[in-house]
Amino acid sequence: MELDKNGGLVVVAPRSWSKAKINTVLTQNLPSVERFLTRARKLQRQPLLYTSGELHLFLGERYPLVINPDSGRKTSVAFDGTELQVNGGQPDRERVWLALQNWYRAQALEVFSARLGVIAGRADWVGDREIPLKFRRMKRTWGNCSNKGVIKLNTHLIKAPLPVLDAVIAHELCHLEEMNHGKAFYALLERLNPNWREDRARLRAEGNIYLQ
Repeated sequence: MELDKNGGLVVVAPRSWSKAKINTVLTQNLPSVERFLTRARKLQRQPLLYTSGELHLFLGERYPLVINPDSGRKTSVAFDGTELQVNGGQPDRERVWLALQNWYRAQALEVFSARLGVIAGRADWVGDREIPLKFRRMKRTWGNCSNKGVIKLNTHLIKAPLPVLDAVIAHELCHLEEMNHGKAFYALLERLNPNWREDRARLRAEGNIYLQ
């Protein structure tokens, strides 16, 4: 399940399912659907202003933005575990936005590589192979794996909790062995991440707020 930009429910189902079957499944799981809608609409993203005091995500937690302008210094971002400090430059939205995007990318380079190493170590089909890893800011895709074994991750995932990031990495690692989404693929995924259904549901519910 997902939300569209207007807060409407979007159901992701196998192509073989009829509308009647989808409606039956939704009716049978109505309490879960209602909980999803309540949570997802509450989390649906609001436009960010990039001003001091505004809360910004990093690894699933929200931290206040603190802007310390100084025209004599180059704009940079520092994180002390309690707040995101944008230091130097002018306090206009574009400069603050760009500084944060550069900082997020730098964190992604470090965190994604580390998590890939940890999860690949649990995937026996990976063995000793070196896995090329690329990063890109994408609007809808969280990750993909090419037929050459290159894994690409959405930089915005640095805003997600580690279990969600790990779930995306596990999904793409399974594609190194199974390029489709058949039974063999999901058998691998079940071994590597038994909680993949919950993690996928959380990403679908919260994903919009990461894409800013």
